[in-house]
Amino acid sequence: MNKETNRLPSEDDASPAFLFKSKCGKFLAVSLQRNGENIPNDDQQNWILASEFPLGIHEAVPAEIDPEPILRGIKANGYFIWRANRTMPFGSNQ
Repeated sequence: MNKETNRLPSEDDASPAFLFKSKCGKFLAVSLQRNGENIPNDDQQNWILASEFPLGIHEAVPAEIDPEPILRGIKANGYFIWRANRTMPFGSNQ
């Protein structure tokens, strides 16, 4: 397994992160690995790199989502996946 950085950003800094789109267009994912190899993959969810961006608590994400759930998902799993057309929040930050 490629051990690219999995260091989470602290409150005051940001880490390079990578936004992926599923080939079917239904899902988005973020990983700290440029190749996204740690994101689960199946026949319908081949991941395509969409953009690189700074991931941090005070940084904008290039998708309609706040950084907090992404940071929690990366801390727990090393990646974060969500439905591209999701309109409900991902929970509180408390």
